[in-house]
Formats: sequence, structure tokens, C-alpha cells
Amino acid sequence: MAKKRLLIIYYSGTGNTKMLANEIAAGARAKGVTVRVKCVEDCTVQDLREADALAVGSPTYFSNVAWQIKKFIDESIALYEDKVLSGKPVGIFTSAGCRRDAQQCLKMLQLAFAYHHSMKLIEPMLIRVDGEPDEQAKANARAYGERIAEALLSR
Repeated sequence: MAKKRLLIIYYSGTGNTKMLANEIAAGARAKGVTVRVKCVEDCTVQDLREADALAVGSPTYFSNVAWQIKKFIDESIALYEDKVLSGKPVGIFTSAGCRRDAQQCLKMLQLAFAYHHSMKLIEPMLIRVDGEPDEQAKANARAYGERIAEALLSR
């Protein structure tokens, strides 16, 4: 039986979101899931099709996602009609200056993937707020990766 595949897609301006992506990957790998971590600029819609689960992360800019992530979400419309992503687990995460803005950013990701693509959202979603110690953020991200992997393995 083939191993389950998690694709982690992120954009990172300062390195915080990349760090979260890598720690989510570590948590999922610890549960036996095959993980690919890709910067959104290197990701294709075909990558989404091939993955068994997704994790998507963006820094928060003015309570919204980075334009690089929004562009990729727009491209994912190619998978919408065939419901390619429907039912697959999805984790969403952000790094932000404050929790209120982060929650708004996560709503945008939630609308795209859980609502429009009908993916199974893994909650609680992951937020890293400025000032949170790196070790705490890493531990939270690894735990989120484990939860995504558990949802994937239970399918």
C-alpha cells in the first residue's frame, strides 16, 4: 500500500511561515506520512491533484493572504468543477503581527479550501503571532502536522 502524501504549500516573506511549514512537515513525517514542502512559486495545480492532503500557509498582510498564495488559489479553480480536492484533509496556517489579523487571513484560506473546494479542515488552525517564542511556535506547528497526518491516515 502506498504511503499517504501530504503537500505543504507556503509563501514566506521573512522566514516565519517557512519555519512553520517545515515544522508541520516534521510532525507529519513522525506519523509516517510522505511529505513534500514547496514554496508556492514552485507549486503547480497538478501537485494539488496528486496530493492526498494539503497544508497551506501564508503570512498575513493587511488581514489577508499574500498575493502569491491568492494567485495560486485562483489557479486552483481548474480543479473546482471536477471536485478533485473534495474530502481531502487540509491544514491552514499563518504568521502575523496580531491574532485578529491572523484570524482574518485564515478565513480567506478557509473559504478557498474548506468551503469552495470542500476539503476537510483540520482545526484548530495554526497561528504564529509576533512575539511568540520560536520554540513554542515550532512545537505548535509539529503538533498541527501530527493532527493533519492523523486525519489523513484515518481516511
